[in-house]
Amino acid sequence: MLDNFFIDNEISYLENESLKKYNTFKVGGEARYIAFPKNENQVITILRHLNEQKIKYYFLGRGSNVIFRDEGFDGVIIKTSNINKIEFIDNNTVYVQAGVSLNNICKILQEKSLSGIEFCYGIPGNIGGAVYMNAGAYGGEICQTIQSVKYIDENLEVKTINVNDCNFSYRNSIFQHKKWFIIGCTLKLEKDNKVKIKNFMEEIMRKRLEKQPLDMPSAGSSFKRPEGYFAAALIEECGLKGYSIGGAQISAKHAGFIVNKGNATCKDIQQLAEYAEKFVLEKTGVAIEKEMIIV
Repeated sequence: MLDNFFIDNEISYLENESLKKYNTFKVGGEARYIAFPKNENQVITILRHLNEQKIKYYFLGRGSNVIFRDEGFDGVIIKTSNINKIEFIDNNTVYVQAGVSLNNICKILQEKSLSGIEFCYGIPGNIGGAVYMNAGAYGGEICQTIQSVKYIDENLEVKTINVNDCNFSYRNSIFQHKKWFIIGCTLKLEKDNKVKIKNFMEEIMRKRLEKQPLDMPSAGSSFKRPEGYFAAALIEECGLKGYSIGGAQISAKHAGFIVNKGNATCKDIQQLAEYAEKFVLEKTGVAIEKEMIIV
């Protein structure tokens, strides 16, 4: 169907590919196609063709906050991994493309004595996903360092939006409500001592390893934080720590994580998240909401 299009336009792609390889939960069926554009022009070429042919698509970063349905995706997954350039504009301003991993950019900035996003160290995502979700941890949010975001809009035009117009809030941004492709963002950092930054990053990683079930497939924190509460504490208070449905389990190590015990399906994870939401609401009167995106 699309093979000739990808070949003619020199776009890397895979056909009938298992999606388990492309999300950190390691679940999902097959994607009809996965495309790996290497620049914004290839993205525009793909989107124009898919729109003309009325073929559905989904933008995917590292898949650290996404789970794919068991029946797969009958369309095109557009993967950002090859859109990964980093360009220093001046001594404390850097443009980072969507496919750059958070761990990689944190290390690069630390080496240059630049502080601002080190709280992201250990989050298994990339910059595009971090912008989309307004990623945050340990008191920081990515929006605090963003100056602007470059994107492709629904008319396939490349545009730049100022941070003040991105409507950033807790785990939310304008990009979740638009069919825009995030190309990259400009970050404004602060000069600081590189040893101090490294020590903070290592401390964050130590805390993550100590408290979080990083040895098991998951999508990271599975629930958003309700205002005035912590989802993990509410779930634990309800006695759900370690509770399982199929191959999915509320982690016995950290109740805010749903993990894949080895053979979980998307359906298992979805049912377990919904069970926890309902149970917590009935027992505590507090509504929790899953953070994972189901595709």
